[in-house]
Amino acid sequence: MEFTRAIFGGRSTEGYSTKASHVDTLSEDEDDYGGPSEGISVSAVPKYTKAGTEFTPTPGGPFSALTPSMWPQDILTRLNHQPEDASGQLDFRYDEFGFKVEEEDGPEENSSKLLSTPFVEDAQHRLKWTAYLEFTHNHEVGDLTWDKVESRLPRSEKLRSMIKLGIPHSLRAHIWMRITGALEKKQNSDTSYKDIVKTSSNDLLMTSKQIEKDLLRTMPSNACFCNINSTGIPRLRRILRGIAWLYPDIGYCQGTGMIAASLLLFLEEEEAFWLMCTIIEDLLPASYYSSTLVGIQADQQVLRQLIVSYVPDVDLVLKEHDIELSLISLHWFLTIFASVVHMKVLLRLWDLFFYEGSVVLFQVTLGMLKLKEPALLSHDNSAQIFNALSDVPGDVQDVDELIELSFRVASSLSDVVIDSHRRKHLAYLMADQGALLNPESTRNLPKQQLNKRHLRRSKSLLALLLWGESEDEDFGKAKNIKQTELLVDLREAILQLARHFQSIDPKNIRMNLQADYSMDSHAKDLENYVNVARTRRRRAKALLDFERHDDDELGFRKNDVITIVSQRDEHCWVGELNGLRGWFPAKFVEMLDERSKDYSSAGDDTVTENVTDLVRGVLCPALKGVFEHGLKRSSLLGGPGHPWLFIEEAATKEVEKDFDSVYSRLVLCKTYRLDEDGKVLTPEEILYRAVQSVNMTHNSAHAQMDVKFRSLVCTGLNEQVLHLWLETLCSCGEVVEKWYHPWSFMRSPGWVQIKCELRLLSQFSFHLSQDWELPVKKDKTTQPLRDGVRDMLVKHHLFSWDI
Repeated sequence: MEFTRAIFGGRSTEGYSTKASHVDTLSEDEDDYGGPSEGISVSAVPKYTKAGTEFTPTPGGPFSALTPSMWPQDILTRLNHQPEDASGQLDFRYDEFGFKVEEEDGPEENSSKLLSTPFVEDAQHRLKWTAYLEFTHNHEVGDLTWDKVESRLPRSEKLRSMIKLGIPHSLRAHIWMRITGALEKKQNSDTSYKDIVKTSSNDLLMTSKQIEKDLLRTMPSNACFCNINSTGIPRLRRILRGIAWLYPDIGYCQGTGMIAASLLLFLEEEEAFWLMCTIIEDLLPASYYSSTLVGIQADQQVLRQLIVSYVPDVDLVLKEHDIELSLISLHWFLTIFASVVHMKVLLRLWDLFFYEGSVVLFQVTLGMLKLKEPALLSHDNSAQIFNALSDVPGDVQDVDELIELSFRVASSLSDVVIDSHRRKHLAYLMADQGALLNPESTRNLPKQQLNKRHLRRSKSLLALLLWGESEDEDFGKAKNIKQTELLVDLREAILQLARHFQSIDPKNIRMNLQADYSMDSHAKDLENYVNVARTRRRRAKALLDFERHDDDELGFRKNDVITIVSQRDEHCWVGELNGLRGWFPAKFVEMLDERSKDYSSAGDDTVTENVTDLVRGVLCPALKGVFEHGLKRSSLLGGPGHPWLFIEEAATKEVEKDFDSVYSRLVLCKTYRLDEDGKVLTPEEILYRAVQSVNMTHNSAHAQMDVKFRSLVCTGLNEQVLHLWLETLCSCGEVVEKWYHPWSFMRSPGWVQIKCELRLLSQFSFHLSQDWELPVKKDKTTQPLRDGVRDMLVKHHLFSWDI
């Protein structure tokens, strides 16, 4: 499933941004998110008008199915005022949903039923729905308006049968919000969408980089998303950033972008966001869009098992030709069919999905396979069958026939059956990843609830003076659960890093990923650290290509690792590579701090950018959650409560115990260890120097404390002392008591378990930049690298080096 995850599940996780990305805010016409007007009568027929504009789509014409705020006014203007000369005409025709229509696609008489039928609402169909709503709300006096309709419509067989026949398009936005519970979620949320937009825009996320790349790839054939100035692009950006911020377990997944873009065609921005939240939290399993995509992988195995029971002839074809259906169907499930069926079909399928839940994904897929069964049985070779399966969703022309067949074929399928299969296959998948699980127990399966961020409201000054900062009662009851989830997150982040090293560098395959909790392991930690620091190698990585011309020169390619033999000359060093020894320019290489370990490109952020995403975007948020757990609230006169402030104070306190000797050694030493006189700095001394170094570089760039925390973690990984630093911080009793509650990790034996988990990372060789998130300084006075080396060559009369 690694192949499918790489294609369909490209994602980034929350935590940082490589560059300062553009902060997206609401424009003046979007400051009010303009959700469906709740004061409008349920029976009022919608009019194709938009305030402040004279250009409106004609019923059944281009863009007529879109929500008014998404109408592309530039195109509508040209449609309503056709120029006389051909040069000013539109390059494309557009359908009701804003998609470009090729001329050969119809709608001619001989074209498909789907394309030839105009998307126009049936007045009688709408009347039945308004009558149903008025009948179920007959206690209301006067005309029924949407603000009087229940925020969640009661489930009934009558409502189910009506949804099966389709929801009138003019009512879809209101009905979808009420059958899913999205409106209820919006009303009950303690965080407004406006706050989420503001916070996710100011918080520099790595996800912003990937989201920005995918914005124009999501729906390139739709007028609302085809260029950077299209009406839907800023809305899609804000929704995806908001989702990535709200659900740190998910971050950004490409599948969510396609769903969000489709929703934006029919719902206002805020409604689309809350409906996305409902899909992620309630309609799909919690692990569906997780970093490992384990939820959707399990669903593919469930689907394969159901095919055996419900469409056995298709199962025989798949087995006979050894076809892996998940390579095709995973994308169907990931986007809830949004990218594979026509929009007219999708709307009807989503009507059912929003009411029935994820069981519809299986029922519809089984129905599609049953429709295609004769064609699949008629093909002889695997390529034809694979292509036919890929075309299954796109070949659907009659959605009523598909829905009828789906419910007939899989009539016995229910949520209970699906959940039972899911539990079993989730256990199998987790066991394959190295965790022993019991399928009958949900406790050791992936988390059944997603972690969700909350914006805490500040207390008033009067409340602080009268009552101070009291602990949240509900949090106190749930702190044990919270601690468990924090440990699970940290463990998963460590395993993701380990799997990254193993996938890129084969020599890491045999690394032990089981934490050692024995007492002996703690006793050996410092001894191992000292031995490693004293016996480390001296090697360098090539920054660019250097061609060898003479026998006494050493040639190399960019990113080659060179063993340093001599550094006596300031400008020219002697090194070995592939059995050859020779001179080379010192400025062409960068020293590697390997601490006696083999250099690995998997841990070098200049070679493999993904390692930075995993460290700063996955590990650091998990570690920060551990440090924030039980952190005392700031008092009225105190500063903000942040782990960085605790780390600063604890590091200073520890190093002051032996200030005189440490200070004199720190002044003389330019690196983290005293290689010149054979002495080794202790983990406490390295921590102190690292904190000072981070402050020095980051304060000048006005970096936030979150960025400083992430940079410090990177330094700890480079030095292989992250676990020892945790022990140092937790051992500083006076400072820990000042900053943390007794039930926190820092003041309880729980920190020992975390230390054992972090020790696993000391097996891997990291080469991470401390200043990765800082803006690049443009120094015009800096001499280019090659120019500087040229001057050095002239000085040493080494004219044979042609650079």
